[in-house]
Amino acid sequence: MRSFLGKLATLDKNDLTTRETKIAEYIKKNLVMMVETDMKIVTLSHEVGTGYSAIYGLLKKLNIQGYRDFSISLANDADAMTIDVSKDDENVSRSYISMIKHNHSLIDKKMLFDTLNLIKSANRIYVVYWESVLRGAATELTNFFYSEKLPVTLLDSDWDTINQRVADADKEDLFLFYTKYGASTHLAKVIEKIRNKGGKVVFVSGRIPTQQIDKHANLIHTLIIDNVEEGGECAISKSVPFHYFNDLLVYHFQHLKKNN
Repeated sequence: MRSFLGKLATLDKNDLTTRETKIAEYIKKNLVMMVETDMKIVTLSHEVGTGYSAIYGLLKKLNIQGYRDFSISLANDADAMTIDVSKDDENVSRSYISMIKHNHSLIDKKMLFDTLNLIKSANRIYVVYWESVLRGAATELTNFFYSEKLPVTLLDSDWDTINQRVADADKEDLFLFYTKYGASTHLAKVIEKIRNKGGKVVFVSGRIPTQQIDKHANLIHTLIIDNVEEGGECAISKSVPFHYFNDLLVYHFQHLKKNN
């Protein structure tokens, strides 16, 4: 992913130290200036009053490989913020466009195709929405799979139903989870049980997964579900990035089908 703001939005703020929080806030407020001046680490260190180690510590938590990669991600963020859309009512349009652009930079395209391969090879597919706000996106994807004559079932987070399906799972089954935050202990245990049964798990979330989920999920897609730009006026529905993810899956599924 080539977006500092995007990565920052997927990290729990409680995971940052006081110094890392100070660095992040400075960057958010001065991002465009940093890009325009090609700010070096020595200048950033001086401006925020911290050593290099605190800056590199923050980058490591965000899976950014070094200061050069960090500079590239800032440039991409600055580019996403320069969309020329008039204010007032069109602030909503600007926020939608910005969110889609940030998610476009965030989503790993190779992992997207790996997900398609799991979908195509599954004997049974379970699309699971963990929060009610994601029911629409999960239903939309389920309906598409059904139209393609794939063996698909839509599930929610109901304890009894989920555990019945997991108990019946085998190594050819695929569970595709949609969740805003993915911090549920119940969810982590469900995913672990699926993997112990030999099933496959694709985890799509608005936050970086917990260590337990990261350990057991086959593939992880982290989406941006919050307005990441400083001073963003509009609160966009958190289901929007999941619909965008659906559209990417559908487009590439149909494209691959057409070429095969």
